[in-house]
Amino acid sequence: MFRTILKSELKNVKRDKMYIFFALFPVILALLGYFLIPYIEGQVQPGNPAPQIVAMFLILMTGYIFGAVTAFTLLDDKDDNVLMSLKITPISVRLYVIVKLSISYIFGFIATLLLTLVTNFLPDATFWEVLLIAAVGALQAPAIALIVNSFSKNKVEGFVIMKLSGLILMVPVLVFFIQSWQEVFLILAPGFWPGRMIHISMIESGLVPQVDINFTFIVYFIIGVIYNILFLTLLMKLHNKKANI
Repeated sequence: MFRTILKSELKNVKRDKMYIFFALFPVILALLGYFLIPYIEGQVQPGNPAPQIVAMFLILMTGYIFGAVTAFTLLDDKDDNVLMSLKITPISVRLYVIVKLSISYIFGFIATLLLTLVTNFLPDATFWEVLLIAAVGALQAPAIALIVNSFSKNKVEGFVIMKLSGLILMVPVLVFFIQSWQEVFLILAPGFWPGRMIHISMIESGLVPQVDINFTFIVYFIIGVIYNILFLTLLMKLHNKKANI
């Protein structure tokens, strides 16, 4: 089933130029960051976190992009009555949706991992640290897909919701300025957890100044995984109720 749905997803991407653009966008982000970060570093004073903020934004953006692709393919399925048709087949509609979300996560994970390694945004981070950052950061892909489909009925509404959900990407930027207990105001944003992990890696590399942090890198990873899974479970229930599946 996974292979069948994957082939269907790839056909949808090839069929629509918008999807092709979204799918290639991580490559564009990598090229942009590769040249933009050094340029910004040459334009700002030492200690200015602007280059690192842009780097974090680009790393977290990759999962968001594949979430957007999956969101609109699910809206296509809704418009084409694919989900309704599946109800009379042996295939579980919920399993179908879960597989599509899983595909978005896998592609988001691979893209985040490759972008971080190729661009060397985190120069002193170990491969395993980058792997954990990608694992948590890519969870934004199914989250964005579910948010868009839970609160929109068609592609027009989907575009609006997607743009509004893009504000979530701005929250992790605040980790550069929020310390200690103040981060409690950011923990509800899924991107906060990988954002703080990226921030810690940058601190260890000497790219940004040391600040008071509540937990270690691995603890943020564990809490981030647990929180995002709970968040996705809530969104999945909301989506199933909305889609009547």
